[in-house]
Amino acid sequence: MSDQDWKYELVIQFDDEQGDAIDRVIAFEDELIELLDGVAEVEGHDVDKGVANIFILTNAPAKLWERLEPLVEDSDANELDALAAAYRKVDGETFTVLWPTDYEGEFEVS
Repeated sequence: MSDQDWKYELVIQFDDEQGDAIDRVIAFEDELIELLDGVAEVEGHDVDKGVANIFILTNAPAKLWERLEPLVEDSDANELDALAAAYRKVDGETFTVLWPTDYEGEFEVS
């Protein structure tokens, strides 16, 4: 962990209905740690109720998502089926969905 005071938490959510995404999520998380060094901080991941989440701390979630979206959407590279990306203030509860733009419903992290 860095000493940076991050303002937002970006969450990228992947499908894990089959219960076998954890290894791919960890591998992708490792890629992100290397890619984002100093720009943002990968905080960790969890897997629960058919979804896997990667948590990233940042001060510019929309700008960071623009950078990450092509990587996330490249399913051939990471073999993960992305469901959504959303952010909230570090001390907040309500998420703002960045992707997909037609997302319906309430974004939840367990």
